[in-house]
Amino acid sequence: MVEQQVFEQIIAVEHEHGLHARPADLFVRCSNQFSASIYLYNLTRNGEKKANAKGILGVLSLGVRKGDVIRIIAEGEDGAQAIEALTALIRANFQE
Repeated sequence: MVEQQVFEQIIAVEHEHGLHARPADLFVRCSNQFSASIYLYNLTRNGEKKANAKGILGVLSLGVRKGDVIRIIAEGEDGAQAIEALTALIRANFQE
């Protein structure tokens, strides 16, 4: 059995609306560009609840607001690239 590589990033979301509507859609679209399994946690509100980052409803269900700290975990061959792209998207304030 081949062990999956796991990559992780913890980052604060500074977009004025958090991960709501358009920013969440951009996050999900970016996640879906990778084959890695990608999961998201809102450490500020409920660090135990995990959402699939490739599904809009899961991402929205975390209720990520401005200033919330999130954990992104990517498992798989292109996990490092996924983490890099998602972190860049957040740091670029979702391209705004």
